[in-house]
Amino acid sequence: MWLRQAQPPLIFNSYMIYTIGETVIDLIFKNMQPQAAKVGGSALNTSVSLGRMGNQVSFISEIGADELGEWCMSFLAENGVDTSHLIQYGDKKTSLALAFLNENNDAKYQFYKEFTEAMPVVPIQFKSSDIVLFSSSFAINTRVRTLIANILHMADEQGVLLMYDPNMRKTLSKESVEYAYLLENLRFADIVHISDEDAVAMFGTNDVKAVFLELQKFNVKVLVYTQNKNDVIVVTDSYSLSYNVPQIQVVSTIGAGDTFNAGLLHCLSREQICKGTLSSVAPEFWDKAVPLAISCAANVCMSMDNYIGLSFAKSIR
Repeated sequence: MWLRQAQPPLIFNSYMIYTIGETVIDLIFKNMQPQAAKVGGSALNTSVSLGRMGNQVSFISEIGADELGEWCMSFLAENGVDTSHLIQYGDKKTSLALAFLNENNDAKYQFYKEFTEAMPVVPIQFKSSDIVLFSSSFAINTRVRTLIANILHMADEQGVLLMYDPNMRKTLSKESVEYAYLLENLRFADIVHISDEDAVAMFGTNDVKAVFLELQKFNVKVLVYTQNKNDVIVVTDSYSLSYNVPQIQVVSTIGAGDTFNAGLLHCLSREQICKGTLSSVAPEFWDKAVPLAISCAANVCMSMDNYIGLSFAKSIR
């Protein structure tokens, strides 16, 4: 096996948003008929939306050095995503995700992956002005846990703002190693974005106040709580805010939560909010950030893409 880091590091300004996650090719089906093929993966979707909005974003991931892997590399470069921390395996194929849309255009997945060895630890020179997003099943995957744990420790030591989106697909046994990783992730997180379904899977309740009380045990500062078509709620030590979600005609929900994250991260970076200032953020910040995040998610839901459209991104830039 040989490895390749895609390109030399770029020169960045005062902030960088890092996202960590898997890269897959989404093959999308409706009524067992193929609809589209998209470069995907939760953190990748967030990265592309951030890049399209003009943010400096670096994606930490792994792919094969096959044709699909080269497509991924080109696609990320076209959308302004730094790939200097992305590892290519010369003897492996890029992972596939078959997404089957139901009558509500929500997706169920089947995955096909070749990666079996531990992902190499990627050294990163974090600055306190940076932001890190870690999310989904990748953040509790045993095979990449050494990488994730090292990044979280390095970021925490430099005072980096950490945002965690568990994006649970199943309830974990409390005796499982994945559940232990989940709890460890919460201990590092400053902001946690979870859905009402995540809350039930993690804590056995969808009562937002009870969920925040659970998160406070891990020293989480901000809970961003989404409920599909219902209100988004932001909870901190000082206030609780609620934001309406407009009704739209949904084409696909793939990437909705990922682009919601991108909207929040875009506002956090633009306002230069860091770990040290997060607790003092006024409600007016969320009054701008959450509606933008909702708009990003809505934009994605109205197309087969996993990321915000170019014209929509231009209006934000």
